[in-house]
Amino acid sequence: MSRSRPVARLVALLTAAVLTATLAAVVLAAPAPAKGKPGPGTPPTPSTAKRVGVSTEGAPGGAELQQLVSQLGRVPDEVMWFVAWGLQTGFPAEDAARVRSLGATPVITWEPWDTAQGADQTTYSMRSIAAGQHDAYVRGWARAVRGFATPVVIRFAHESNGTWYPWSPGVAGTTAADAVAAWRRVREVFRKERATNAVFRWSPNVPFPGSTPMAQVWPGSSYVDQVGLDGYNWAGHLSGTTWLRFYDVVAQGLSELGTLTSLPVHVSETATPEAAPDGTGDKAAWIRDMFTTLRADPRLAGVTWFHHRKELDWRIDSSPTALEAFRTSWAG
Repeated sequence: MSRSRPVARLVALLTAAVLTATLAAVVLAAPAPAKGKPGPGTPPTPSTAKRVGVSTEGAPGGAELQQLVSQLGRVPDEVMWFVAWGLQTGFPAEDAARVRSLGATPVITWEPWDTAQGADQTTYSMRSIAAGQHDAYVRGWARAVRGFATPVVIRFAHESNGTWYPWSPGVAGTTAADAVAAWRRVREVFRKERATNAVFRWSPNVPFPGSTPMAQVWPGSSYVDQVGLDGYNWAGHLSGTTWLRFYDVVAQGLSELGTLTSLPVHVSETATPEAAPDGTGDKAAWIRDMFTTLRADPRLAGVTWFHHRKELDWRIDSSPTALEAFRTSWAG
């Protein structure tokens, strides 16, 4: 979820939430998933400890993150933030260093667009990226990441199976083949520059009616180091949606990813509001259930919480009970 995500995504996710009520972050040393994958509604079996990340407002490593660390009493395993190509800035080494100094892994959602122009733009089209027209920019990043030396997770063109970004099939003239070719081109530039500490995490959105099948935009195992999955509990705050538990939000996505790769999945963006508009639902209980599912499901390698007040108050500390649930469940 980019901080500038267009309204189109809300419409798509509204439809997704309506029909997914019955359907139910990965690191280099993540545990191998079990061969038997439970389907929606099937109780998962126990696994090992998982990684927990956050995305906060403000600069990575800044005051907002420091406050959250203080509230939770521990440093997250990963800190994620967004960088748009339209800014034409180099790799944010200072931000990444601040995150590293805390003891967390930097995770950058690298968005190939100008957020001010909306989805119907072609400056950073998948076709032009695949053709090498932006190689100089990509190469500069690759060299800077290599100089950073320690691991940096890069979520390039996330949620490509959606309908709200210019890198999604059917938007701004993009095809599935374009999306795949662009991902591979960027990955190859990093390889040629020997940026071996760059960890590429492919992060689709949870499936919904009208989303592109993940298989059509899957870059291939040799181009992906880790896999992610983005999904939120919209909880009735959009007309027609209902309160969904964490497992219901991600289950169909986990199943679809399981047909493409055996890599465990880091839920790279997730959150819930306090309750549905009618007062049903319980954020603290949702958080506790999320950690229970995270620990139990062998397909999951971790989760990153979207600690922002945006369309809804997604923040961990939106209430004392939610904060306490997160703190104690994580510690448990």
